[in-house]
Amino acid sequence: MKTIKAVAPYIYEGGINFKHKPYEAWMRLGGQVAPAHYPPRWLHGLAFRCELPSTLKKLSLTFPLRASARLRFVQPWTIEFDTFPDYALYEVIPFFWDVWPENFEKTFAWLKRHKTKTAIFTSSQVAEMVRARFPEMNVLSVTEGIDVETYSEGKLLKDREIDFLEYGREIDHIVKYSVADKIRYVRGKRNGKPIFSQQELIENLANSRVVAAYTKKWTNPEQAGDIDTLTQRYWECMLSGCIMIGHAPQELVDLIGYNPVIEIDKEKPNKQLHDILSNIADYQDLADRNRNAAIKFGDWKYSMQRVMSFLQDKGYIL
Repeated sequence: MKTIKAVAPYIYEGGINFKHKPYEAWMRLGGQVAPAHYPPRWLHGLAFRCELPSTLKKLSLTFPLRASARLRFVQPWTIEFDTFPDYALYEVIPFFWDVWPENFEKTFAWLKRHKTKTAIFTSSQVAEMVRARFPEMNVLSVTEGIDVETYSEGKLLKDREIDFLEYGREIDHIVKYSVADKIRYVRGKRNGKPIFSQQELIENLANSRVVAAYTKKWTNPEQAGDIDTLTQRYWECMLSGCIMIGHAPQELVDLIGYNPVIEIDKEKPNKQLHDILSNIADYQDLADRNRNAAIKFGDWKYSMQRVMSFLQDKGYIL
């Protein structure tokens, strides 16, 4: 039996790392941690491109190495850096985000090369693929979470000032409708780049009636392929009491037991949005239900409790 210790994701200077939130949830739940040993900044490029030899791990020279495992929070294109240098010393349990079709083979090759025994994914579809490819591996999928305390429930829908907010993935026919009808519309991107600070985003969400919500499969099928997965954008909208129009990933529906998104009418999207805004007070119950569901299921503590239970069931010591 091995003791699992989580390692903090790297925090880039002047930036944020969304992978730090589940690490913090792990600590709040009493999980053990180990120090990070990332290379100095001038060696980052080398750590991204090359791997250290796994000599110590292969030879199992010392009992502490044999008796300990490391939980690392990773993305496929940065996995060598995200797991540095623990992949050369310990059993690594990778917790994966953003495994898109273009990264499948790289991900599978890394799992095979490091003889991975246990892995966690935020996409249930990717987890199923890994189970099929590596039937002896312990595989878990948990939905992506969020810091629920960051977001405000805002005013009642009827009292909000922004009719329609689009800040993430875009869909042209809704945007054209919004501009043409001169509704109170806010677009959170300019030339494809976000224009809100994080605090401005939180404030705008809490003051918006309807928000566009789509998965990457809808807006970027070339990259997403058939992977239709839940991202924190849905939790942000639900926690802020917005009505979402677009598409709900099946993971979200399965998790909370109902569809929190008004699925877009592809034939008459303009009329659909107009009808929602004209009767916005009728959607307050849905907004309240969505917020309560997000508080219960969206908190990273919920997902990390599932991770901890899974690891204990597989014989690891927390």
